[in-house]
Amino acid sequence: MASRSVSPGAALLRSSRMFSIPNPIPASPGDHSAATKHHSATATIPYPTHLTITTPSTSRIIGDWGFKRPLPLKTTTQQTIPLVRIRQMDSTEHVTDFRSASDHTMTLKKFQELNMPISVPAARKNDKDLVALYPKSVFEEDGDVTSMEPEQARSTENKRWKFKGPWLAGMTNGEFNKWLENNVRTRRSEFRAYLKEIYAKELTEERRSQAVRDQLPIPPEVKASEITELQFMDYLRDLRQDRLVLFRHVSRFLDLAPLATEAQFLSTMKINRAQQFDKENPYSVNGPPITHPSAGLSYLRTPNFIDNHPIYGPQRNHPPVKARVLKPRYPSVGVIDPVIGVAGFVANRTTDQRILGYTHNSPRAAALSRLEFEHRGGAKLYYKLDSATIDSRGRVNLDISDPGNQEAELVVKEMLGEGSAGDEVYAKSMHDSSTPEVPRNPMSHHNPRRTHINSSRESYGLGGINKGL
Repeated sequence: MASRSVSPGAALLRSSRMFSIPNPIPASPGDHSAATKHHSATATIPYPTHLTITTPSTSRIIGDWGFKRPLPLKTTTQQTIPLVRIRQMDSTEHVTDFRSASDHTMTLKKFQELNMPISVPAARKNDKDLVALYPKSVFEEDGDVTSMEPEQARSTENKRWKFKGPWLAGMTNGEFNKWLENNVRTRRSEFRAYLKEIYAKELTEERRSQAVRDQLPIPPEVKASEITELQFMDYLRDLRQDRLVLFRHVSRFLDLAPLATEAQFLSTMKINRAQQFDKENPYSVNGPPITHPSAGLSYLRTPNFIDNHPIYGPQRNHPPVKARVLKPRYPSVGVIDPVIGVAGFVANRTTDQRILGYTHNSPRAAALSRLEFEHRGGAKLYYKLDSATIDSRGRVNLDISDPGNQEAELVVKEMLGEGSAGDEVYAKSMHDSSTPEVPRNPMSHHNPRRTHINSSRESYGLGGINKGL
């Protein structure tokens, strides 16, 4: 079948890069409580809103980026990596408004080098440290669902992130009234029919339970058409007094994003009415995410993989990463916890290390308590990556902790050429404190020539393997 012919103008638009650029997504709402604080106009926003565009070096030197007009060479040729974002294709001044897009693009590349899976965030702030101990991937089948049957939607309401309805706690008064007028009031009769079906099921279960207790035959199923208007009105009055049950029916009917259970409504529960309280949805306190919980940063489902070192072979632990001390601890000016940056993100330390990390005099504690002027870029320390999550506003939360295995830190330094004989970790690794192993042949007194290496066998997962193998 011959393809349909198009006009020259349509063919030009199909092959044009300018018309293939998607519309920008809304920016992050930000923190309203920080409106009176200092805000930098050039600070990197939490997530990208415009498409990143690049061009080959042969086209870059002549300013050709595939748009209506060439971009100025004075600006684009001085960039290390040719990446731009177009804010306005053709302004009133007949210029193309563009900015450098290397911030988010390079941050994405640095994060992917960490090989970190994205985990489901904790529902409560106090449970944040449990995410690192018991991580759960955002790609699990029971939670990462966007198209489902009604029964599946009900069974996964405390796990999934995608809902048809809004999150009521995050709406303003005007938005809520507009949503009621356009999406809710027109479905009143449909909701009454939905409640009648639920009431019929409750009556059926109640009558059958009573028949079992009285040892009578099982009565037939109650249909919604058999319920009188007087019975239904009494059921509605009963629901209005039980806020938890009423909101559960409303949220399931409109498929609303979950809300945290308020303790003040527990006293309104009806006596002898069975209630089922499942585990709280991780997005009930702060709302569901504005995009997929992974945000496209990583598609790994688990951190349970082995890193293979080119010299020492498979490693027991993942290598720590280098972090920068952006702002040291300085209580006199209100900086209680130091600010640490990893791969372009401000990381969070565990609660116990933030509280107990300054009780001993160590080089790590000293680097977190004073400014470093001797080295370029300030003090840098190595940390172990625990977990990474995306909050409801699209911000990346990276949790780190002090590396428990110092030899693993030394291996990373050796690869980067930073290890030295004066290093504390180096001196400790030279002292082999492992117990002597029994040779395969006890009568043999052959003592092979040994060479000190900058680590012990236990730190690389070889502690239980015989040397003679």
